[in-house]
Amino acid sequence: MMEYTESILQYYKTTNKDIPTELQQGRGLVRHFNIFKRNNCMVTQPFVRRDYYKICLINGKAILYTEKGKVAINQPYISFSNPDNKFGWEPISECPGGYVCLFNEEYLSAGLRLILKKMYGLFENAVYPFILLGGEEYQTFQDYFEKIHDTYESEFEYKDEVVQNLLQLIIYEGIKVLESHSPELKKERPKNDVAKRFFELLDRQFPVDSPKNSIPMKSPADFANELRVHVNHLNHCLKLHTGQSTSQLIGQRILQEAIELLRNADWSITEIGDSLGFEYTQHFNAFIKKHTGQSPKSFRG
Repeated sequence: MMEYTESILQYYKTTNKDIPTELQQGRGLVRHFNIFKRNNCMVTQPFVRRDYYKICLINGKAILYTEKGKVAINQPYISFSNPDNKFGWEPISECPGGYVCLFNEEYLSAGLRLILKKMYGLFENAVYPFILLGGEEYQTFQDYFEKIHDTYESEFEYKDEVVQNLLQLIIYEGIKVLESHSPELKKERPKNDVAKRFFELLDRQFPVDSPKNSIPMKSPADFANELRVHVNHLNHCLKLHTGQSTSQLIGQRILQEAIELLRNADWSITEIGDSLGFEYTQHFNAFIKKHTGQSPKSFRG
């Protein structure tokens, strides 16, 4: 029997929240993020896997069900669930305040993907990726979530970039708190200077702002040359810290940018392909078809 996995669309249905337009339309790979304030939620969540990421800040008593057993929680905590985790949650007291952030794979920037991978590595031997918090620690996270919520609800032109940066701050703060609780984790963490610099270079190329300029670095060799390392060493570092190859990471980021441009830019498909380093339009068409199962035209408004 195939294991049931809750989709991000099913989350909205089971929690009786308004379903965002892009999820209702369901056109291909939908990049999605949302944040909600918690209001004394007493709803039990079933023990299943989810196909999305969820960061919860909660202040209340609950039972957390994990694949390694159940955990009684009697103080504020923050949890970082992902598509690899199966979990259930049963509140045993009202949980005033707090927030829920959820987002899918398509929402991840290269930098956000790297820091999430780093953080999950620290939870490798833990029951579940969550951190019990003291009063001041809880307030620090509360402030970050409040800024995300206010920014997300605003009309600020660059709110998406601000939200992504604040999400990274929350994850870095989580690593900081986790290491303060368990100092031995800091000694075990491998260095990732090459991976970090790779993602900085990758993110620096986007968003593409003109169809006349092609991204300068398109292949693993391009990045290795810029980083002054052998391409095999770069690939080893990225595999170690993300589980994915250099080519996969570059391809994912180009795909993400391609879909954004196809949906939102008034450039031709040829111009979009050119700006992303595809010499021939048919190669760009094949790339989109391979990774999404759809043609570039299907993403046009």
